[in-house]
Amino acid sequence: MESLSRSFEAYQEIKRRILDLRLPPGTDFTEGAFAAELGLSKTPIREALARLRQEGLVDAMARSGYRVTPVTVKDARDLLGLRTLLEGEAAALAATRGADVDELKHLESLCRTSYDPSDRTSIVDFLAANHAFHMAVAQMSGNTRLESTLQAVLEQLERVMHLGLSLTSRAEEIVHEHRDLVGAILAGDSERARSVAVAQSHSSQLMVLTALLSSDAVLTTNLGTIGTPS
Repeated sequence: MESLSRSFEAYQEIKRRILDLRLPPGTDFTEGAFAAELGLSKTPIREALARLRQEGLVDAMARSGYRVTPVTVKDARDLLGLRTLLEGEAAALAATRGADVDELKHLESLCRTSYDPSDRTSIVDFLAANHAFHMAVAQMSGNTRLESTLQAVLEQLERVMHLGLSLTSRAEEIVHEHRDLVGAILAGDSERARSVAVAQSHSSQLMVLTALLSSDAVLTTNLGTIGTPS
């Protein structure tokens, strides 16, 4: 059990660094470096990295350790498109099923978060609140398969969103869109809820892809060197 606990601890720590860009896409590293930094043996580090490889966040490099998987425009576009499909349906189902007052108050409180594009910490906090908002809507849909699939997509999108948000600011728009969605769910208007969720997802897609395509690093398909908050 202790070995599993240490492996999971290493997995969570390395994954968090990848998703919040402390380990940018394309970064090379070794088992030994992480073992020394985290005070663990190489075995739990190796087990953690095997799990991250399965999730597509890490690649093994022949005789030279590991590399954080690059972010490509195609991958970002595919993930954002899937997010649109899932969130539109989740919002429609949430409006159909209705929500109690406490759930709506929780959603509205999550709508108030903003961020500063030049401040890594504020982006981390904003994305955490944004993730919680969309997962709350998915949970209200009552479809646990949809909820778990969206969870995985949003997690994969986190580092893409970090890149996009660090290059532009649309916090006020996002907050407004969230409030519109809460209003549609409150009114029980499933078509309106779907429309708002899809429009919001399209806006995020445009923001992210425009930011990524504005960078010369796209030419190498590795976006880890651009716009990462310091």
